[in-house]
Amino acid sequence: MRIPGVLSEVWRNVSSGTTRAVIFALVTAVVVVVFTVADVVTIHHIEADVHQFQASAADVRTISAPGQVDGVACDQLSAVPSVQAAGAVRQAPSITAAEAPGVSMTAYEVSDGMAGVVGATTTGQTGAWVESALANVLAVGPGDTLSTADGPLQVASVFDWPNDGRDPRFGFAILLPVQAAQSFDECWIRAWPIADDNDTLLRSTLIVSTDSSPFLVSQVNRNLGVNLDAHQQYEQRLTRHGMWVAPLALFLIGFIATWSRRLEHAANLHAGLDRGSFSLGVALESLVWVVAGNLLALMVDVAAIRILGMASIGPVMATCGTIAWLSLAASLLGTLVAAFFIRDKPESTAGLRRERHGAGAMGRRLP
Repeated sequence: MRIPGVLSEVWRNVSSGTTRAVIFALVTAVVVVVFTVADVVTIHHIEADVHQFQASAADVRTISAPGQVDGVACDQLSAVPSVQAAGAVRQAPSITAAEAPGVSMTAYEVSDGMAGVVGATTTGQTGAWVESALANVLAVGPGDTLSTADGPLQVASVFDWPNDGRDPRFGFAILLPVQAAQSFDECWIRAWPIADDNDTLLRSTLIVSTDSSPFLVSQVNRNLGVNLDAHQQYEQRLTRHGMWVAPLALFLIGFIATWSRRLEHAANLHAGLDRGSFSLGVALESLVWVVAGNLLALMVDVAAIRILGMASIGPVMATCGTIAWLSLAASLLGTLVAAFFIRDKPESTAGLRRERHGAGAMGRRLP
């Protein structure tokens, strides 16, 4: 049978319902959706854990060595690929608001790089960074001026420092940006992913001197653990097995879709249909419903990703697409394996007559 004849017969079988394309497409979609959406949800949980880890400042490491931290060297750590922000800090004299002369507010002098560590957005303004809870009490915001006992203090930014287990010193505090070209007491870095050499980077900011004063390397928030290995969680997630379980299921579906029509196919072979045309025809028939099912599944995946509000859309869709492509290939393989085991048997013609009247049969019209 020539190619046009095969395509014509495939179209008749699909349009007449002989291939049960709609049913198998829905089954394919359900199988692929089960495994891909399960993987999407798992990856979303890993992503949420990372977000919580970073939002709680658990990714911030510090080194404390009073008077021995080079501010410039500390700020320059932000150039390291794994370091998102780095800044130096030291204690400053307390500040007293003019409206409350009996109340002293904790203050720290910091290098400019500390803005990225604490999340202070200055938008080009110069002045102090006030913690949000304190800013609410003082009723000030970016651009406002705070009257103090030492004179007016311009507010450049307001930053959040919640009481969630992190170092409490910046809570209800005022940070005063100063030039980095001087010594500080501490260097803070916000680094992700967590790397073993982060502490080495921190130690590189110490000023070399004959003073053998000890230094302390610590973590700003230990409530969520010392480290979060998101890559390991991703590599060891249970739903990763869907990469081979889904194709195995589609292999069986493809096999069943062809084997369930073995009497019809055997009769076609008995009527003179060559095996090449037969194999091409059943493969194309299966391709119709498996492509439709996978496309439907991928649309559900896109909807799930958008509903969950995931940030890593590209990598997640790549994972879902891989499962879909492997499932498509596996279903076609299952179809061809079933076709291989179907043989031309004379008695198949009698069995075919007992099937539903009007069902399409490949090879009904031989050229």
